[in-house]
Amino acid sequence: MTKSSVTFFALLLTALAPGAGAAKALEQLPGRAPDLKISEVSSPMPVPSVRAAGLELVRSIPSKYWERIECYQDTAHPFAMESALNKSRHETPEIVSAFGTNLPPTSIFLLHYGPKWRTNTGKVVVLAHGASDNANRAWATPAIQLGDANAPGLLQALEAKGFRVFAVTFPHKHGNLFYEAQYLADAITLVRQATGVNKVTLIGHSAGGLVARAYVSSYRLMGAWDSYRNDVDQLITLATPHRGQDFSFRHPEFNYYFMKDDLAANGPMSWDKILAYGIWQDTFEFSIYSDNFPMQQQVLYNWSGKYPVSTLSPDFATTMAGGQGLMSHSLGINSAMMKGGNFMATFKSYPVPADIAVTVIAGNNDKIQNVPQTEKDGPSDGLVFLESASHTADLTHPARKVPIQKIIVNENHVTITFSPAMLKLVADLIK
Repeated sequence: MTKSSVTFFALLLTALAPGAGAAKALEQLPGRAPDLKISEVSSPMPVPSVRAAGLELVRSIPSKYWERIECYQDTAHPFAMESALNKSRHETPEIVSAFGTNLPPTSIFLLHYGPKWRTNTGKVVVLAHGASDNANRAWATPAIQLGDANAPGLLQALEAKGFRVFAVTFPHKHGNLFYEAQYLADAITLVRQATGVNKVTLIGHSAGGLVARAYVSSYRLMGAWDSYRNDVDQLITLATPHRGQDFSFRHPEFNYYFMKDDLAANGPMSWDKILAYGIWQDTFEFSIYSDNFPMQQQVLYNWSGKYPVSTLSPDFATTMAGGQGLMSHSLGINSAMMKGGNFMATFKSYPVPADIAVTVIAGNNDKIQNVPQTEKDGPSDGLVFLESASHTADLTHPARKVPIQKIIVNENHVTITFSPAMLKLVADLIK
């Protein structure tokens, strides 16, 4: 298994949204760079005044793929700084430049303007990426992790059809979904201001679909965030775990991959202690039980009742239920779900407004290029169970007259965003 393929699989595991290298990886856990204050970052381009109430434009930079990328600070909401491991930092140079740091403050986000947003006249589309990702990779160069930097993404496909395309990049690679729903709400406000439209189309991949769904359903934490403002007319989700996922718990062997230097912090471990080279190591900071992976806690759902965990997996019983195993210790999936506020269980009570057209697209191809082991305990796209990605019951409002459209495609969790067939399908769905 090559370094690039293993690293890419770590990205897959965190699109929701878990040796000799172990000691080096563990050494990186405690430290993190000091938070960078907004006032300390120089602006590559002139910064105009506030564009919307509570939103301050920090900087605007030119982009290789977009007309420009703007960094905004939301000063109106009570964001708390989210902790992150050193390797949970942004690495794409253009994204780091736009944020002004590779570990942004929690109150800022990026808004990407498509190259043709001024000249196209079609519907306005806002794109939301998944965990451990950014708008550049997700929508402009989606196949770069597979070695193809020139394959078009939804940005190019939608603009070719005349749509006006925007996207958001979230500050934390594994950030709180409630926070990300607020960034999306802010982005829509700015997009509507720039274009003059009343409503936009939302498209979300993987955990990005949960972010979009949380916004339109007004699923909020303690009422501290903006409720839905009737500004979306269509929602399309791609490979979104609408009933959650439990990959890291049902496949604990991947905890060893996350111990390697090239994977440290790319995904959460389901073990808080591990026996490595005859020595017990404390891996709590790497684990999903720490404060470093709020999104990963929120998207959890225990599927073992429907799809039993393989008895061949190391410490399969104690990993899922919690406890001491032969080579590991786990706090269990229930503990992690509680840490995430039982997000998925509560989400069931917040359906999508009845007047929003909804399409749920799920893949049934569990083979992913360069990945030796994918999700095969049940029908899946290689990461998310088909039953979760195609789930519509929790989204359906009692007053809905037009049923939610469900489409099953022969794509995996990766190609579902950029295969030629998918680019055409998604573009044709926008009405």
